[in-house]
Amino acid sequence: MAVEFYTLSKSYNMPGWRVGFAVGNQRMIGALTRIKSYLDYGMFQPIQIAGIIALNGPQDCVEQIRLMYKDRRDVLAESFKEAGWDIPKPKATMFMWGKIPEALNMKSLEFSKFMLEKAGVAVSPGIGFGEYGDDYVRMALVENEHRIRQASRGIRKALEGVL
Repeated sequence: MAVEFYTLSKSYNMPGWRVGFAVGNQRMIGALTRIKSYLDYGMFQPIQIAGIIALNGPQDCVEQIRLMYKDRRDVLAESFKEAGWDIPKPKATMFMWGKIPEALNMKSLEFSKFMLEKAGVAVSPGIGFGEYGDDYVRMALVENEHRIRQASRGIRKALEGVL
């Protein structure tokens, strides 16, 4: 009894449009359809048409976008490691999860505030994703490589003398 959700946000560079679909167990999809019918009733038609065109059109853009996120992932992992914070490279995602350095003795909310105040870098506290996320922060690969390197310089300064 599984359901899988897919959005066009990253693959087709349509973040914020909230275009996607669900596939899976027929009974679960039926229940989801009933719930959704009470919550909303469709979206702006030009956005639906753009989604149809994206799915039915040439798919070379998907590979270009995939490579862009891979490059950003690699730059983030490498430049943050140089700054003293080793973050493993995920295989496929537009987010990276960094374990908070133990030497800081902070949980995710406090560390997120520290990063914002001392490094000028915004990260999402892991606690917002559940109790097991409190030793981590999540970073979105939405900025270009130059901005990621800029963030790593701020992190290096914030972590100097701490690690």
